[in-house]
Amino acid sequence: MMGMTWYFIGLVLGLSLYVLFKLRIRYGLEWLPLTLCGSGIGLILFAAAWGVAAMLEGVPRAASMGLLLFGLPGIVLTTYGARLIANAANLSSEGSDA
Repeated sequence: MMGMTWYFIGLVLGLSLYVLFKLRIRYGLEWLPLTLCGSGIGLILFAAAWGVAAMLEGVPRAASMGLLLFGLPGIVLTTYGARLIANAANLSSEGSDA
């Protein structure tokens, strides 16, 4: 079970890095939105691995605390980075219309 978890975490990590790289090329993003999104995605994946490992060990309280302490900041960082990317996308589309 844990091997399958690491496989899917690797797939999601690779896909998210690919998407961030494509967004950087398309919109010419600065380092801040990419760092925020990358850190947030990393924290979310770490929280998922923590939760699965803790549940497999039979410690559901550790799983829930790990999801709360690592997953929630990951969601906040990813959301803030996505807002910065959306703002950059709106600015670049407004600049091309003029």
